[in-house]
Amino acid sequence: MRRLLVHFYVFLLLAIIGLGWSLEQVWRDYQPEIPPWFSALEQSVLTLTQQAESPEALQSTLDLSVLVVGDGRIGWPETEQQRLDRGEALTVFSADQSLYLYVKKGEEVWRIGPIADGTPSSNYWYHILFFVLLALLTTLWLRPLARDLRALESSLNTFAKDPARSLHLPKRSLVQGLSQSFERMRLQILHLLGLQRELTSAVSHDLRTPLARMKFILEMQDSPEFREALRDNVQEMETLVDTLLDYARLEGQQEFLELSAVNLSELAENLAEKLNPLPGPEISLNVPETLIWQCDGHYMERAIQNLIQNARRHAQGRVSVTLERRAKTVMIHIDDDGPGIAEHERERILKPFVRLEPSRSRHSGGVGLGLTIVQRIMEWHHGHMVIGTSPLGGARFTLTLPDH
Repeated sequence: MRRLLVHFYVFLLLAIIGLGWSLEQVWRDYQPEIPPWFSALEQSVLTLTQQAESPEALQSTLDLSVLVVGDGRIGWPETEQQRLDRGEALTVFSADQSLYLYVKKGEEVWRIGPIADGTPSSNYWYHILFFVLLALLTTLWLRPLARDLRALESSLNTFAKDPARSLHLPKRSLVQGLSQSFERMRLQILHLLGLQRELTSAVSHDLRTPLARMKFILEMQDSPEFREALRDNVQEMETLVDTLLDYARLEGQQEFLELSAVNLSELAENLAEKLNPLPGPEISLNVPETLIWQCDGHYMERAIQNLIQNARRHAQGRVSVTLERRAKTVMIHIDDDGPGIAEHERERILKPFVRLEPSRSRHSGGVGLGLTIVQRIMEWHHGHMVIGTSPLGGARFTLTLPDH
């Protein structure tokens, strides 16, 4: 909108200046001609002015109004000022076409007249022409703006019926910024609608499974084994609901990063110490003694932990974490010796609720949100995640953090 206001005021200023200058040139060209007898009158007035001792004396002699105007109220162009300095008289028509003579007397300039009265109504066309031309130029300026606003209004009106329809305006459009904001909003709404469909599908499938098992257990005869199984299913549902709510909160961006100097080496060592006692391959570290970087420690720990748990789930016996510092980036590699990820599956697996396993059993782990959450955290840090082939033979997940 700032661009629109600046463009409008610049246009209006240039239009007024341009029209005023152009019409003034026309006005000068159409000034009334000086009567032939005026030359003799001008010489007589010059002679009488040189002889007069005061404006009052000249006024009584000529029976015309004489005013002193040489006190700075009139700024003469250079050519007119030179003529006055040479003792010549200047003939000037006023706005109402009255005729005046300006004569320099000593350090003063005297205005004599009006010598001939004008016709005030004879120049009304000048003002009418000015406003007509200004209205015409304003209309030409507003026409493309009105066209683009109508296109934007049409897109807003049809959005509910056809949300996939995009809005394209010319790059020079004055509402280009507004259309880009609308386009970002449209894409965000489409993304949220897709997320809602995926979330509904995942919840309907993943919650029905433990609920069905719980109903079956409740129908069975009570025993310690059944109570334990019931407790496991309740815990599975809690984990699932917490994960889904966590992802929804991340998508809604209800939390913001708190950047600070984080020792990534210490963070990796703490994660290895916390996760190694759990079932799965041991985590080996290849990190420098100290690596300080600006990031959000809580979310970076969450991202690295998700990748380590994913690697341990698919590894055959080896998982490693490597920190590598370059000129303006830090790279975090999480490697495993599992089956790896096919190249054509690497983009798809980053989408929400996508899992490479054909089933959704609780033993295969997760609901397909771990990698998506990691990717969102990296986007918040203006970094990125790349999936490749590990030197260990399995998958390699690389997080790249830029320098803030």
